Amino acid sequence: MNIVQNLERIWDNGAVSPESLSVEAIDEFKNKTNAQKVVGSRWTFNGKRHETKHYANQLPDQTGLVHFKDGTPSSGQLVVINGDGSHRKTISVPRINENSRPEAGYLNLPPSSAHINGIEWGCEGSDGHTDYLFDFDWNSGEILRYAQPVRTW
Repeated sequence: MNIVQNLERIWDNGAVSPESLSVEAIDEFKNKTNAQKVVGSRWTFNGKRHETKHYANQLPDQTGLVHFKDGTPSSGQLVVINGDGSHRKTISVPRINENSRPEAGYLNLPPSSAHINGIEWGCEGSDGHTDYLFDFDWNSGEILRYAQPVRTW
């Protein structure tokens, strides 16, 4: 199976960093390079370099990436791209029940840091009424399961 490799972040001043940096390392990188924000991502797939103008995260199966539609979390949609940069699927905020308001909801980029009952959730978000943990099929866009996160406060 071909997988996405060497994912990097492209910053507003052209500087490039590895995708996975600690908060401290990001601060150090920004201070050293005068970079302010990430404006794109690049990676290798099948030996070729690819790039997108969006901040993108690698899918759990490493066959592609996902980013916010139009590069903004407020779009309420995630765009899944294949390793070669071609479009795979657009996923919108799901309607869970009659109280759902997808137009007021959001989806965060995967992966979710939440692990409930041994399940690694795809992403966190809201249906516009309630916060949820969502798990999607990143190929079809189908919602596989959802759960309300347990709040400890």
